[in-house]
Amino acid sequence: MDEDIPGSLRSRWRKRSLEAGWSLPEDWWTPAVEHAIKAVNRGHDLIRACAALGGARARAGVGIGEGMNDLAALFTALGLGEPPFTAARSFAVGWTEASFAPVNGLCCEDPFTGLATMTYLRTRLAEVYRGSLAAQHRLVVAEPYERPGDLAGRLAAMLALAGAAREAFAGDETLAQLAPARVGALARAGPALVPRLTPLEVFRVSVNRLPDGYEQALTLLRTLSLDP
Repeated sequence: MDEDIPGSLRSRWRKRSLEAGWSLPEDWWTPAVEHAIKAVNRGHDLIRACAALGGARARAGVGIGEGMNDLAALFTALGLGEPPFTAARSFAVGWTEASFAPVNGLCCEDPFTGLATMTYLRTRLAEVYRGSLAAQHRLVVAEPYERPGDLAGRLAAMLALAGAAREAFAGDETLAQLAPARVGALARAGPALVPRLTPLEVFRVSVNRLPDGYEQALTLLRTLSLDP
């Protein structure tokens, strides 16, 4: 096949997936997409590529129904009709294994503070944007006014931050470690939010609106992950 075929297939696949109901166009691409395209064009390793695609979709917070529709869009773009059973089964296995893997395997929790990791926070943000709930949420960020100079001081500050965050947000909010001395809470907006910040009053606190798009939200997270 010509070298430009993968690019045109990628475009057709993405277009078909959006038509099938893919809800966030900017987060469709993943390296697993390229692996699937290569497997299709080479005529082998499709089973492994479908499993990798299923795992990637699960880790990005994509439901299995939406993910299966996306897989079907690949075969539709190729004019092959429905995905073969073996490909669909491999996708489902990859999605299930990634979704129900042990917590440590998914790196959902920081072992030192017990807070969620950035990986898990990204997944929760993807869910919020898929549900069109970004306007109803805020990202609360807390950090010390002055960064401790030594390791012991930084560890103590991080533990104090984690404890204050848990006291402030004891419901279904997502609490995550953003940087070595910075925590964030993905919480619902509303009049009750500000009073709940009292346990964090000894720290520098900002309440941030979520950007309009998921990609911009990821850029915000990358900025907040920089060591203060």
